[in-house]
Amino acid sequence: MPTVSSTSRRVRLKEASLMRECATQRTDSTHVLAAVRDLTRLELITEAVRAVLEEVAGLAGHLLDELVDEDWARRYDRPVRLGTNPTKPKTRTLTTGNDAVRLLEHLYRHGADCTCGPSLALS
Repeated sequence: MPTVSSTSRRVRLKEASLMRECATQRTDSTHVLAAVRDLTRLELITEAVRAVLEEVAGLAGHLLDELVDEDWARRYDRPVRLGTNPTKPKTRTLTTGNDAVRLLEHLYRHGADCTCGPSLALS
């Protein structure tokens, strides 16, 4: 596989307006760290449950027929951003945690094949 020089990458990034002239792009910049820190544990677990639901729906949607109801659809239909002061955080955390456990138990009970998702080639 041919390698791309760092100069060539910089040129492409500048052309795509992803990098300004003479600017150093750092992932430890304050605004990047602040954005990551702003994701609460509740947002992270909610996004994890949502990602699993989307994956299963794409691979074997019938497995979710008995489990997903209107409440689940409302909670996980789109990415969540709760802001700095979410309403009823303890209740939402417990609900999301219980949903995650129910989802995993349901998939285990109904024989969801662990090999049907993305696979890693280990050499």
